[in-house]
Amino acid sequence: MYKSFEPNQSLSAFVECFWSWQVNPGDNALEDILPDAAPEFIVHFATAPLVSNESGEWEQQYPEFLYCAAHRAVRLSVSEPMSLFAIRFRPWGVTRFSNQSMAKMLDRQVLPAEALGKLGAELISGVRAAKSDDCRVQVANSVLEQALSSSSRNESHLNRLLGVANGGRCSSAEMAKNLTISDRSFSRLWADIVGIQPRKFIQLMRFHNALSMINAGVELATVAADCGYSDQPHMARQIKAISGLPSSALRQRLGNHVYHDLFTSRPGAPWHRQNTL
Repeated sequence: MYKSFEPNQSLSAFVECFWSWQVNPGDNALEDILPDAAPEFIVHFATAPLVSNESGEWEQQYPEFLYCAAHRAVRLSVSEPMSLFAIRFRPWGVTRFSNQSMAKMLDRQVLPAEALGKLGAELISGVRAAKSDDCRVQVANSVLEQALSSSSRNESHLNRLLGVANGGRCSSAEMAKNLTISDRSFSRLWADIVGIQPRKFIQLMRFHNALSMINAGVELATVAADCGYSDQPHMARQIKAISGLPSSALRQRLGNHVYHDLFTSRPGAPWHRQNTL
């Protein structure tokens, strides 16, 4: 069962939602979590699932970690009851609370101390001590709101960066031009704050917008046109490159019980609505 909770208004520019997930699989379930630019801070209360690494070997997830799966799908093996609480940041949200470059934290489990310093320990302690999801939300809101009083590196650049993406319908060169800096400088700054390069960010925006329409049963040709792909074959190539699955197989994947619960219940992808600081 998936549940989501809205953050306090003061955090909404940086945190998309808090969420909890409880799974009691009847059999060993293999679940693919699709690539996403939104970092998530995960705290497991039960046995953590196994995750397939880049070599195809299985290893157990950490009890607590930050993860941003931006370049490849994450395959989980869920064989025991699972219970977790998570903070889903917006793609740029962790930068507000961390002194680390997001580009160094992609596609791997990052220990809370590395990602957020003392703030990570405060979140873990508070969330684990709370007795319910509502209490955990209160704790997370309180800890993060207190952290807002501290200064953040590159804070002055965040609003400017967010204002030039245009829903994923412009190139990194166009975004750089709007910021009156070189394309190379813009790419470095964007990667430092968001983690992935602007071009990959745009691909993920289009990918998740397309998933929403595919899941709703919209004709693929219409999806391709509305999401900014040059044509349907271009969309099919991009979807397969990101998810590892062709469009037809991905439509079936979205209907599977565990991932469907996540995909249909959580709020829209963070790029569906622009937020200012």
